[in-house]
Amino acid sequence: MKHYAGICLILVTLAGIALWAVHSCTSAADQAIDHVRDAFTQVLRLQPQVTVNQRVVLTQTAPLAELAVVTKEELVSIGVDEHFEVMSLQVPLTEKTISAEALYRLKAGFDLREPFNVEIDPATHRIKATMPHAKILSVEPVGDLTYHGDDSVLNRITDDERSKVLTNLNAAARDAAEKSSLKSDAEAQVTQRLQELLQHNGQPINIEWTNAQNPLPSQQP
Repeated sequence: MKHYAGICLILVTLAGIALWAVHSCTSAADQAIDHVRDAFTQVLRLQPQVTVNQRVVLTQTAPLAELAVVTKEELVSIGVDEHFEVMSLQVPLTEKTISAEALYRLKAGFDLREPFNVEIDPATHRIKATMPHAKILSVEPVGDLTYHGDDSVLNRITDDERSKVLTNLNAAARDAAEKSSLKSDAEAQVTQRLQELLQHNGQPINIEWTNAQNPLPSQQP
């Protein structure tokens, strides 16, 4: 009888240890999920889709459609110099020049409607995030537009040419934004902030950037 009671005591003890281990693992996994959710909410205003062992434990939600991370103002100018030629010689009184200049506000950030996926390894708590590349969100003129045009007696500036210069100025501003470091700066800032927040909780994160974005569609002045 004493032998039977001893076996029961051992079994109860082992069961208790097993339950404690399961509870500890569950609590650790829940804390890892909470830390990921809180970090992404703080940095990106977004709850990503989170998976553990290929099971979705959180779905993606975001109160905003887009989030600007980096903003820069840049002065953009464009000019046109045109004249008539005959046999490679400039015809007098035909030269005209048009120039335009404006300050633009360039914003880069993330489209929060695109997929942000996070996988958590329940054993190591390592985090693998798959996120879309940053993109140019807006290119907007700020302040006044400076325009100057000098036409000639035989070659007048037309309304279509004035409109075309303004359209080309907007295109030049968009091109400047796409060629700038704004997108890489936005990704670097987000990476650094997420790493700081999650590594503080003992959760190393690796980010894979996907889905390269197309340039911003043309906007009319």
